[in-house]
Amino acid sequence: MIARAAVVGLWVLCVGMPQALTAREKLFSLTVKTNYTTGSQLFSNLDSPNEVERAQFLPIENFFGYSIELRYQIPETYVALGLSADYISTMKASPLRISPSRSIPAEDGYRVIPIELTAYFLIPVSGPTFGIYMGGGGGVYLGHRIYSIAGVEAASAGQGHGFGIHVLGGLSYNFTEWFSMSGEMKFRDLQFSSSNAFPVSQILYENTVINVSRNPFDSRVHTDGIVFQLGATVSF
Repeated sequence: MIARAAVVGLWVLCVGMPQALTAREKLFSLTVKTNYTTGSQLFSNLDSPNEVERAQFLPIENFFGYSIELRYQIPETYVALGLSADYISTMKASPLRISPSRSIPAEDGYRVIPIELTAYFLIPVSGPTFGIYMGGGGGVYLGHRIYSIAGVEAASAGQGHGFGIHVLGGLSYNFTEWFSMSGEMKFRDLQFSSSNAFPVSQILYENTVINVSRNPFDSRVHTDGIVFQLGATVSF
């Protein structure tokens, strides 16, 4: 009974309590955001028969990205729907040590475009200047690993993809009826797989020959850190 009452109460808040504020609001908005992600893991030994090696990962932390979102405010409700696309590209030095005093330069990382659908709920205590909201949804993630040894890149052997969910909360401040800024904290479970292959079987670096396989190798990226976002919004 308590759960049913809570659902009914939420429905009343979202649909059954239109205010003059929502009637005056513009229905569409376009937001440009910059984001900061605290952590992710790159699993590069998926083809290994050893379970311990398959579980090893390269941590990639504290990187930036940006996004754009189109949002639609459902008239006379506290509910909005947003469709967004992010761009994230991050790299990390991961040298290959061939002796105690010598290593081969290498870089590892990934590039991903998350495309997400989010349902927003504007908390009714919000006013014409400040807004408090929460939301959640799901997305598809298109990405690939970026890996190179001594400047020779293992090209992507196909577009990786994955699916995930997210929840968020945020604050907004309206400077005018058409311009506002917002700050958000998002918890995103982003995963995708990638396949790469070197174009050559040998890489020469300072008179040292490095043998690599030309066969495709698989990897997986998992981003489960917190995402902090700052956005500027134009409503119309």
